[in-house]
Amino acid sequence: MKKIISIISLLVLPFLMMAQETIFEEARTVYKRDKVFGGYVHTSGWGLNYRSSIYTSGFSKRSYEIEFTTIKHPKEIKTFSSILDNSNGYFYGKMNYLLAPRFSVGTHRTFISKQSVKGVEIAYVLHFGITTAYAKPIYLEVIIIDEENFPKTEFQRYDPDKHDRGDIVGKASFFYGFLKGRFYPGAHIKAALNFESSRQANRINAVEVGATLDAFLQNVPIMAETPNQQFFLNFYVGINFGSKKTE
Repeated sequence: MKKIISIISLLVLPFLMMAQETIFEEARTVYKRDKVFGGYVHTSGWGLNYRSSIYTSGFSKRSYEIEFTTIKHPKEIKTFSSILDNSNGYFYGKMNYLLAPRFSVGTHRTFISKQSVKGVEIAYVLHFGITTAYAKPIYLEVIIIDEENFPKTEFQRYDPDKHDRGDIVGKASFFYGFLKGRFYPGAHIKAALNFESSRQANRINAVEVGATLDAFLQNVPIMAETPNQQFFLNFYVGINFGSKKTE
């Protein structure tokens, strides 16, 4: 029995010493700020984000975030013209692309700390901020009849009262008419769980899973013949990379 205990002790002791050394090394490093950037996909689009944080304690920090996200209408269906085989696909009935920059401030609090370089730190994230949606109008390539009664194509802003499927060849470039859109002010709230793991104490590699709710002062026009929304609830999963600073 004593021999078995001795063998177990010899096997376990090195790991205990390594764990204690790791915890000591992490505990004696006091970080003051960090910066991360990343991307995510959500239930109606994708986005990019940049987050800068200031540590208020060993387990919490105040964060400032800038995001750029796209928001699609759930009824969007891509279609192709039956006139030309090589036509660009378009979303029939879609009037605007919705691009949404977000600016927010929030908290990031750790409730399961990382006990070793191979461990995982789990924190909750709660942010509040403004959303400034930009509705960029859709331009399509449509067939028209010129003055000599010959058909030709030109780019026109989509008008549901003017264009039908038989007139549309495809979509124009995304940047065509980019500056002719309209802003829609609003606000948002974000709640998420952040799972951070890195072999280097001063690096950040994290996966974040959460939800966002965007609310605008009025319905934002995305589709022509389908009811549009004022509130957008989306679930997302993202990846963040960054570093921690001691100054």
